[in-house]
Amino acid sequence: MQQIIKSVSIALQNIKANPLHTFLSTLGIIIGVASLVAILALGDGLEQTGRKQIESTTSVQMMRVVPKTVDVLNEVRVPRDTVYEFRIDDAREIEQQVQQWGYTELLSQSSRLATFKDSSFAIYIQATLENAPNFTDDEVVGSYLTRTDIENKALKVLLTRSLALKWTDNPEGMIGETLTFENSNYEIIGIVNTDSQGAQAMIPMSTYQEWVSNTNAPALMFKSRKIEDLPAMRSTVEGWLDQNYEEGKEAFNVMTYEGRVEQLSQGILVFKLVMGAITGISVLVGGIGIMNVLLISVTERTKEIGIRKATGARKKDIVLQFISESVTISIVGSIVGWVVGVLGVFGMVGVINRFTNFDFQAALSVGTVIVVLIIAVLIGMIFGTYPAWKAANLTPVDAIRHE
Repeated sequence: MQQIIKSVSIALQNIKANPLHTFLSTLGIIIGVASLVAILALGDGLEQTGRKQIESTTSVQMMRVVPKTVDVLNEVRVPRDTVYEFRIDDAREIEQQVQQWGYTELLSQSSRLATFKDSSFAIYIQATLENAPNFTDDEVVGSYLTRTDIENKALKVLLTRSLALKWTDNPEGMIGETLTFENSNYEIIGIVNTDSQGAQAMIPMSTYQEWVSNTNAPALMFKSRKIEDLPAMRSTVEGWLDQNYEEGKEAFNVMTYEGRVEQLSQGILVFKLVMGAITGISVLVGGIGIMNVLLISVTERTKEIGIRKATGARKKDIVLQFISESVTISIVGSIVGWVVGVLGVFGMVGVINRFTNFDFQAALSVGTVIVVLIIAVLIGMIFGTYPAWKAANLTPVDAIRHE
């Protein structure tokens, strides 16, 4: 360890003694590392931005479980003999098993003709449990359905603002009024402010199954609080299906948006690998520059090497000294390259945000620092081997006589 520290000290002294020569020789590795840092940081930032874009356009934390109505045999769709249907009790049961990761909802929808006062419109009746607000960021004016409403099959309804505006210019004024469809009167208890332009009305799932005719089979909906928890939630749900239904999960379609995130990650990985291979050429040139510096150093210090060998220095001591110097120079060049790369990334991010509509941010991860450190050590060891070997094989007599 003491010899390594001494070798590093000598390398730093050589850098100070010939700063311009060392800088020009390590310019290749500085440019290569700077380019690599920029690519990794921009790649990580692009992946994060892509994830945010996907999350804003699709519910990547959502999972939908629907009973299959057909099987595909010999590329022909054949109606299934057994089509399962979820009940409220089923939703309550699986809810207990996945609540540590997120939320559960039972959802179904049908279209009906609804009347408010003397005016009628075709609307979508959406049947839910009390957890629906957890699945969106929509604001509810008034109140939403409660667990008691579900248990009592309450004749209560919420309207989306876009639907309420079809009847009145004052949607909040409809709260407490009555909406009629399927020969039943429903109390309007709230208005949902949503980006959706659909004419939707939400009622309790129990009421839907009891009072609305020809209803569609409901689907189980799940939403994880974190996207990382979705695989565990999916595994638990599939295990529950296998345990509670004769045909298990094969009788259901379990759908998520994980594939889109995975496709994005794979695309970014290909980008990093291709661009990393290109910038690797600069790093290779930088390694050759370091080897050049050390070969010159061997020539300049031949007499010193001969004296060291004559006084008992072994081959491995000489090899260790020059490899330590090589690694030191490589690390110094990589640090400079890392700083240049970071500064370049900030400039590129500013340009990208100026010409795009979304807030792009580069991501400087610990992995990027580790990659740069590994590259520095490998370049130093690989390109320092030959100069170290050449120095170690000098005979003491010839080295001392060298002018």
